[in-house]
Amino acid sequence: MKLLSLSWTHKASAAPAREALAAVPVEKVLSVLRERGCEEAAAVSTCNRFELYAAGRPDAVRSADWFLDILSELASFPVASEAEIREDIDAVLHLFSVSSGLDSLVVGETEILGQTKTGYEAAKALGMTDKRLNVLFQRALYVGKKVRSETAVASGASSVPSVAVQLAESIFGCLGGKSALILGAGAMAELAAKHLAARGVGRLTVANRTWERAYALAARCHGEAVPWADFPAQLAEADVVIASTGAPQAVVTREMVVAASRKRFGRSIFFIDIAMPRDIEESVHQLDGVYLYRLEDFEAIVAKNMAGRAESVAAARAIIESKAAEFDRWAKSLSLEKELSLRHSDLRAR
Repeated sequence: MKLLSLSWTHKASAAPAREALAAVPVEKVLSVLRERGCEEAAAVSTCNRFELYAAGRPDAVRSADWFLDILSELASFPVASEAEIREDIDAVLHLFSVSSGLDSLVVGETEILGQTKTGYEAAKALGMTDKRLNVLFQRALYVGKKVRSETAVASGASSVPSVAVQLAESIFGCLGGKSALILGAGAMAELAAKHLAARGVGRLTVANRTWERAYALAARCHGEAVPWADFPAQLAEADVVIASTGAPQAVVTREMVVAASRKRFGRSIFFIDIAMPRDIEESVHQLDGVYLYRLEDFEAIVAKNMAGRAESVAAARAIIESKAAEFDRWAKSLSLEKELSLRHSDLRAR
């Protein structure tokens, strides 16, 4: 069995390739790969990463350059220079680390397990998984659950939205009496809204392109919804704006912020962009009284949250390495006359 993985993650010093890939629907990536002869592939796309996995017989898996050329074409951007390329056991170790939350910006966060499952199910629905990737991803999900149940790596762990709210709280000291605007109504936006409500934010407003979703989220978090077309006017009132829309291009422009600033009479506004691709034009931070924070600005809070969890991380890595070695033995047995049976507990010859 041959396994190849290509990764673009938050650990890279630059994010242009990751941002370009995030704008390409996973279904489109897999469909194009299938049209061009790839038989088995799956992708995981989140605000912090884009991952592509391809598997097959050693003589059937295309080269990394072949995949990089197609991804560059789809993203309309040269993505090769920022790619992390792994093969075989290294790719297995990486995927198991991803599903366990050890490779996340916020170590131990739980959202990545569901995002990994979503990526796998999308590939399966398109007919892009066979025995190798089916077993690999099922194993990755099992390992992710095992790490969380047998170690304390997720104890006190935060999600990206919760870190965003921690950042807002560190700026203001207390969120009581402050006004927050959420752009988006997906999973990340909902988590941000829930954390804001739990921290006692004074006023919570939600805007989303689909009114019904904005209204439902606002109702669940005791906030209020506004039509998408009205959110620029809300910028004049909000103290903090958390953006997570999934739009292919920025939804908050410099022009909008300039107009809102004129009505703020010197009051500062803080933007926290947790979207990928970016929701807020970078140039807004050049304006007086406007402060823009992005995912890469979360490091100090993340480091503080990680303090004292070294033992848990080490225990998690031990599980990952053990289960990756088991999978590797099974993968190698596929080319032998007697395939090993990969179970949750051990390996047995069939």
